[in-house]
Amino acid sequence: MGDEVRMAEILVAAWRHAYSGIMSPALLDALDINQKTAMWRTALERAGKGSYLVAEVNGRVEGFAVFGPARDKDLDGSESAEIVSINIDPDKWGSGLGRSLLNSMIERLSTDGFGSIYLWVVEQNERAMRLYQRNGFICEGRIKTDPKHSGVQELRLVRILA
Repeated sequence: MGDEVRMAEILVAAWRHAYSGIMSPALLDALDINQKTAMWRTALERAGKGSYLVAEVNGRVEGFAVFGPARDKDLDGSESAEIVSINIDPDKWGSGLGRSLLNSMIERLSTDGFGSIYLWVVEQNERAMRLYQRNGFICEGRIKTDPKHSGVQELRLVRILA
């Protein structure tokens, strides 16, 4: 415990950088570190099916990832996993932390016996798309529009493990 404040700071900074010009300025301005800290505190204290990884540089959390069994209704969560999010402090973008977190998740999910990994990515988030595609994820055709996030379209990507 104790990482929830830093995780909130990273989430807010990463979203404001990554989604500037994609999501509404009002939505991004409304992101609140105190609210996100409370959200992370609750999530980290609660036992559940999801897992978390953090990336540290010199003892300071600079990124994190959330993953677990797939949540989409058309997928079997005992066979398919989902990467819910990867967030890196924008000052550390390009340092390899995202790739490192992604590789750690893939290794762990493969070891845990999952046959595939799914994730949703905002279509215009080119940086994230490049990361995932360079690491074997392909667009599998599903698209959703999330009204909570300014109505942006998200694409579902998949990587087959088995």
